[in-house]
Amino acid sequence: MPALLQKIATLRTPLALLAILLDPFGLTTATDVASSRLLNQLQANSYADSARRQIAVVIIDDAFLRERQSHWPLPYSEQSKLFRQLLAYRPAAVMVDLMYSYDHSRGRSNDSSQLLANVFERYRAADVPLYLANSGATESNVLPAFANVSQPALVSWSGYGDQYPLAAETAYGWMDSAAFALYRSYCAQHGCAPLPNTPQKAAEHPPMALQWGRDPASEQRRVSDVSQCATAPGFWQEVLARLAQAVFWRINAPAEALCPYHLTITASALATTVPQERALLRELLGDRLVLVGASINSAEDLVSSPVHGKLPGVYAHAMALDNLIQYGQDYIAAPAQLFGTDIDVLDLLEVAFILALLWFESTRAGLSPRCRLTVALGAAIGLLMLSGLLYQLRVTPVNILGLLLLIGLLMPKKPECTPHNPACTRKESSCANP
Repeated sequence: MPALLQKIATLRTPLALLAILLDPFGLTTATDVASSRLLNQLQANSYADSARRQIAVVIIDDAFLRERQSHWPLPYSEQSKLFRQLLAYRPAAVMVDLMYSYDHSRGRSNDSSQLLANVFERYRAADVPLYLANSGATESNVLPAFANVSQPALVSWSGYGDQYPLAAETAYGWMDSAAFALYRSYCAQHGCAPLPNTPQKAAEHPPMALQWGRDPASEQRRVSDVSQCATAPGFWQEVLARLAQAVFWRINAPAEALCPYHLTITASALATTVPQERALLRELLGDRLVLVGASINSAEDLVSSPVHGKLPGVYAHAMALDNLIQYGQDYIAAPAQLFGTDIDVLDLLEVAFILALLWFESTRAGLSPRCRLTVALGAAIGLLMLSGLLYQLRVTPVNILGLLLLIGLLMPKKPECTPHNPACTRKESSCANP
C-alpha cells in the first residue's frame, strides 16, 4: 500500500497540470467561477462611479401595481401613462426591458396597444432614442406597432456563459445587445473611440466579463430610504471576509442586504405632482440613459450578481452599459481561446506558474515546515498581484482559488524516514540555502 501511495504521489504533478487543461468533472471551471466571483467582490469597492452618473433605472414593482389596483402584465393604458411621465423628464435615451410579444389587450374594451404605440411615437418625435427588449426569436418578439416606433435591443442569447456580448446573431440577423445599443446612443452625444459600424462587426469583439460596483449611488438617498443598505467595511476587513466566505461558504452568516449599484427610481415616483419632487426627478433623470425594468414577485426576471446576489435582470444591462462607458471597448474580457479548443492563454499561464513553483522547490530539498509555509504564502501573494495586473490590463483573472488548492497539494512534504529513503536523514534546509 505505501508503494502504491508513493506511485500516486509521483503522478500528482502531471495530474495537476492535466486538471488545469482538461477540466475533469468541471472542477477547474467551478474554482474558476469562484475565483472570478471573489475577485469581482474585492474589486467592486474600487470601481469608479463616473459612468454611473450617466445611468438610471426605473423599476415597476408590486407596490406600483397595488397603488394602481392593477395586475401583471401591466395594461397598456397604465404603461402609456408611465412612459408619458418618463418622457416629461427628458432622458437622453430609454431602454425598456419588458417583452411585447403578444397583444394582451385583446378582448378588453378599456385597453389598447395603440395607446402605448402612440406614446412611443412621441419619443421619436422628441428625438429620444427608444429601445425595446428583443428576444431575437421569430416566434416571440416585439409587436409590429411597437417595432415601427422603436429600435431593437437584444436581451437574450446563448453560447456566452455568464459573459455579456456586444451583439449576437438572431433569427432576424445580427443584433446589438441592450447595453451596446444604448452605448451607441451615448457615443452619438459624447466623444468615443470609433465603434463597429454594424452589429455583425460588433459581434467579432469578445464578450464582456462584467465588473460590478458595490455601494448605491449617492443620489439614492434623495429618492428612497437607504438605511437598510449595508455599508462598505474597511479594505482588509473586506478582503478577510470575502476570503472566509470563499473558503467556508457552507457555514457563512447570512449576507448583508446590498442595494443596487445604480440610481433606482420606482415607477410610482414618476407620477408625483409635487413641484419640488418633479424638479428633483428632472435633475436625476434628465439627459441620463434610463433603463426600465420590472421586479414583480410572480414574474421574476433575475440575474445573479457576484456582489449583490439576485437582482432584477435590468441591472445586468445597466452594469454592462456602465462598463462600456467606463472602459470603452477596452473592457474586461477573457483572452482568446487557442487551437480551436477551450484552452486559453490564462490556462497556459497557470501551468507555467505551477511548473515554476515546482522547479523552485525541487532545487531545495528537505524544506522546513516554516519554509514551506513561506513559499506557499509567497505564491499566494504572487497570485493576488498577478490578478491585480490582469485587472489593469482588462483581462479576466487567473483561477486563484484553484491554484491555491494545487499549491497545497503539490507542496513537498517532509520525507518519511525509511531504510530506503536516505533523504530523511538530510538536514532540513533553509529557504535561502539549497
